[in-house]
Amino acid sequence: MKNAPTPRGLAAGTLIYEVLRLHGQLIAAGDGLMADLGLTSARWQVLGTLAASRARCTVSDLARILGQSRQSIQRLVNEMCRDDILGYEPNPDHKRSPFVVPTEKGRRLHAQVEDRRVPWTEGIAEKLTGVDTVEATRALSALRRLLERHQG
Repeated sequence: MKNAPTPRGLAAGTLIYEVLRLHGQLIAAGDGLMADLGLTSARWQVLGTLAASRARCTVSDLARILGQSRQSIQRLVNEMCRDDILGYEPNPDHKRSPFVVPTEKGRRLHAQVEDRRVPWTEGIAEKLTGVDTVEATRALSALRRLLERHQG
């Protein structure tokens, strides 16, 4: 092999492979967990990101935060607006890029989501014995930030 990986490179590659596999599992689990609420994992991500954000978000902001294309987030936001989960509020700094906000129905829906998410994640945490989730989070955040810098 011309470019044999170093042990660190092999470990990084394995981490990336595991993240890709995990992503698929998380999407399937999220879809199943929220299906009867009318939420896919993608919709859940958008609603949860808006609820967790300290600042008001535009579609472009959501796309950046979620690492998705603006067009795919715009499509989701449009669908969620049609379903009265999200709405728009004027953005005084950019008239053509309004803020995306949960409607009253969206806020109630997010409360239902949290009522399910918290026990689900607590159950996962209980089963992750011997795993340092804080350190795992640091590693994944560092990988994300590194990739974001190289894309920008």
